[in-house]
Amino acid sequence: MKILLVMPWEKGYKSYRDIFSKLNAYAPLTLPTLAGIIPKDMNIEVVACDEMIENVEKYYKNHYDIVMIAFITSSSLRAYKIAKEFKTRGSYIVFGGYHTTFMPEEAKEHGDTIIIGEAEVSIPIFLKDYLNKEPKGIYNYPDVKESDRKRPDRTVLKKHKYSGVPTIIANKGCSNNCEFCAISRMSNQVPRCINDVIEEMKSLKKKLFIFFDPNFFGNRQYAINLMTEIAKLKVKWMGAATINSAFDEEIMALAEKSGCIGLLVGIESMNKQSLDSVNKKFVDPNKCKEAISIMQKHGISVNCCFVLGFDTDTEEELMSLPKQVEYLNLNFVRYFILTPGPNSSLFNRLEAEGRILTKDWSKYNQNEVVFTPKNMSKEKLEEIYKYVWKESFRIGNIFRRARNMQNANLYKKFLIFTLNVGFKFVGTGEYKEAN
Repeated sequence: MKILLVMPWEKGYKSYRDIFSKLNAYAPLTLPTLAGIIPKDMNIEVVACDEMIENVEKYYKNHYDIVMIAFITSSSLRAYKIAKEFKTRGSYIVFGGYHTTFMPEEAKEHGDTIIIGEAEVSIPIFLKDYLNKEPKGIYNYPDVKESDRKRPDRTVLKKHKYSGVPTIIANKGCSNNCEFCAISRMSNQVPRCINDVIEEMKSLKKKLFIFFDPNFFGNRQYAINLMTEIAKLKVKWMGAATINSAFDEEIMALAEKSGCIGLLVGIESMNKQSLDSVNKKFVDPNKCKEAISIMQKHGISVNCCFVLGFDTDTEEELMSLPKQVEYLNLNFVRYFILTPGPNSSLFNRLEAEGRILTKDWSKYNQNEVVFTPKNMSKEKLEEIYKYVWKESFRIGNIFRRARNMQNANLYKKFLIFTLNVGFKFVGTGEYKEAN
């Protein structure tokens, strides 16, 4: 039996296929994770296509018994188009991922089987049913245990197409329940076995890793135990965390000792009212500068995300974001448009208020405005979004962010400068259709 795993892209940043592609394109874990879940004793040939780095059309000439497509909302229309092509060629279509989980009835119209939520338990059961010629239409097994967390099978990836820095995940869960985020609804908080994570890192034989955990320190004791083991490897790593983790001195000291050199944090807004309105009450804008300074003193560069379009946002506040970035002394910054995921509490609230402008899911990409903002027009929010990207990535601001990194040698400052240049090309908000 032959299975094709597909991760579609409706639209991609232009730079993903230009000279900066390998700098910005880190290997995804979705496809290797799915490949790792497929039982090895079933003798299944697994092929994978990541549309971030290649087009799926070249796979149409081959026959696959099953085509599994995992996708987010902005890629859903592309996923349905791909499914139709393979369906006409006799393949059995399986859908999974965020959009499938939150819009199961829609997904079911285009596929044969849908996987709701995490796939670790569902896929082995589905494959057994399929081989017995009795596959079900829906599989939903949320009770994923530690023993179900399999090591990703990276052999399905075309490694030369990606950055040489391997990605890894230890804990997919997050205990926060921010209104605009779907992670807590998608994954439970059962992490992988620490020994398995460490053995995976050893097997990759690299000195730098990127953890895709949405909140690395969220499970505090697990993070402490994991970092204690990572410290023995003498490697460097980057990850994501909440900004208030900076005030946990034990965590920061161990992060530094274990080789943490960079953290992605989501401040989202410097307006406390905006944060409270989306259930992100644990972030205090007045303490963010201090938190960032603490992280940097531990040798950790800080990449911060801001979201534009909260109901309490004003034009003046959003236009001041580039200056706020300089005031906070951030090393990197990324901006996103507030995007209400289908069937999320945010989406349902905006729809009830008559503020959803389109259900063209391809526009739900965090770079286009799909709802009517409270205090400005759609067009004005789009204009400000482009402005803050452009202003923050003027060459002078890039130099300043690299120069001001605390406790950094010349090499690290050069690395920060180079990555900022990469973000400059990634973050323009410009797209091209996948073709």
